[in-house]
Amino acid sequence: MKCVAIGDMFLNEEAFREEINKSGLFDSYQGFTWKGDLDRVATRTLIRKIETEGSEAYPLPEDIFKAVVDADVVFVHLCPIGQEVIQQAKHLQYIVSARGGLENIAVMQAQAKGIHIIHCPAHNAHAVAELTVGLMICETRNVARANYALKQGEWRESYPNSGNIRELRSSRIGIIGFGTIGRLVAELLQPFHTTIFVSDPFVDAKEIQAAGCIPVSKEELLKEADIVTLHGRIGPNDPPIIGKKELASMKSSAYLINTARAVLVDMDALVHSLETHQIMGAAIDVFPKEPLEANDPITKLDNITITNHRGGDTVDSCIRSPELLISYVEEAFKTGKTRYML
Repeated sequence: MKCVAIGDMFLNEEAFREEINKSGLFDSYQGFTWKGDLDRVATRTLIRKIETEGSEAYPLPEDIFKAVVDADVVFVHLCPIGQEVIQQAKHLQYIVSARGGLENIAVMQAQAKGIHIIHCPAHNAHAVAELTVGLMICETRNVARANYALKQGEWRESYPNSGNIRELRSSRIGIIGFGTIGRLVAELLQPFHTTIFVSDPFVDAKEIQAAGCIPVSKEELLKEADIVTLHGRIGPNDPPIIGKKELASMKSSAYLINTARAVLVDMDALVHSLETHQIMGAAIDVFPKEPLEANDPITKLDNITITNHRGGDTVDSCIRSPELLISYVEEAFKTGKTRYML
């Protein structure tokens, strides 16, 4: 059985090779690096292009294309596996992705050929979930604003939410999207004794209730929640989960948190909503264009906490994914099924 692994600027090929060779699952191994020399700014542009254009965003170099077409199992991180590759693949049985998202893989074409896809939403899930809860506290309790003011020599007493600052335990938190990260956010919030609403049409209501949360529609969640946090996914041509209409339906005292995907929020509508105090505040880690331009209107707002795509930026996020993936592949080989397999 032939295995091909394609590393990149975030997850190098050596990390794949070490775990794959240790497993002894394959007769032959071939490793590549795709766009490994990109700096962080160029990498953000690449990721955004993949997230918006999908698996056809970048053509594969000829040597990688030929190797994938001849492989039985392919391990990837960001490298796209598009329709043409899958159509020409002779023996491909598994595409194994070190990411949670599958934007870089032509999923429908792979499934039509009977190719299994194993992915790894758990690799940075804890990192993103931790940041999400941290941003809830940071924005509602004015942590970043107080820090900035003190460093400017100001003992600031007045904030956009002065007189309306709640503890998490008295807040209603709405989670849109109850996959791996959404569930971890709910788990991390449990010790705060907060009320948690969940909207996810793909998850059974009983499953949500078993996690200690209240299943609701998106419309009800937006109307009732004091803090709305996004952990869903949409397709390349789908409208944002949060747009002008959704923002208008939120409480004037509510906050929006997005540590997931920039495309989930209509950023122009969000800026307008914050400028007009239609909602109380927001905390955003992901943006349509990264890095942010210095004159971006979002940087002028006082009622928002912004971070520069720090969600998965922990040592644990990348180094654990090849090990996790090998355990999934081993299980799939033995039983025909495994966690996170399509």
